[in-house]
Amino acid sequence: MLLAVDVGNTHTVLGIYEGAELQHMWRIETNAKETADELRVSLGGLFQLAGFSKDDITGVVVATVVPALRRLWIKVGSEMMHQEVLCIDTETAGDLFDASAYPSTTIGADRIADAVAARAIYGAPVIVLDFGTATNMEVIDTEGRFLGGVIAPGVETSMKALFSNAALLPDVELADPVGAWGTNTVEAMQVGIVHGEADRVDGLVRRMWKQLGYETPVIATGGLSRAMQPFCETVTEVNQELTLEGLRMIWETRQ
Repeated sequence: MLLAVDVGNTHTVLGIYEGAELQHMWRIETNAKETADELRVSLGGLFQLAGFSKDDITGVVVATVVPALRRLWIKVGSEMMHQEVLCIDTETAGDLFDASAYPSTTIGADRIADAVAARAIYGAPVIVLDFGTATNMEVIDTEGRFLGGVIAPGVETSMKALFSNAALLPDVELADPVGAWGTNTVEAMQVGIVHGEADRVDGLVRRMWKQLGYETPVIATGGLSRAMQPFCETVTEVNQELTLEGLRMIWETRQ
């Protein structure tokens, strides 16, 4: 079994693979202060509920850009599961990730995994839209090259910033406000948050298409992808397993 781990700033997504099949998937809160012992207890509980043990894990692959959490997962992978942890970067991705048209070597591990999986599953060209703590967008051209992307505040990040800086505004549910404007404070905020994010995404995608000179499929992933997809005109498909799939593909090429 392969343990694939996508460590985000807010949530960590874990997947257990048998071959190419995703058998189990969990989304837990990321805790930057978590100790190795605490992480071992958490993992042991998840494994037990799913009906297997740490001894069944034969590989560990991790995507994280947080150095402390990278060290934590390497420690737990080696001490708990007795496996060498593969941490994703441009080097470990190898030929699966063509960054020849991208001048910087500093690319987030989750962005690499998303691009690898999108190109393999949907072909090229393709754009990935990842709704997480940040809203990330990755552009793959017709030759399969990673051209770059966009990093913007995520939906929940924008909501928290609004609430924390406007004391009289209430917390609101991420829901369809129905109209183009609100008839009360909550609806007005939902229009700004939900429709504002959707129109921002669609506007950015259309700018990308214009610069590319052609349209592409747009694949949405991340924790809020299903909630946002109905409001985004340019999104063609939702795949919430995309990042984990990219991690699995990269790990398999290293075996």
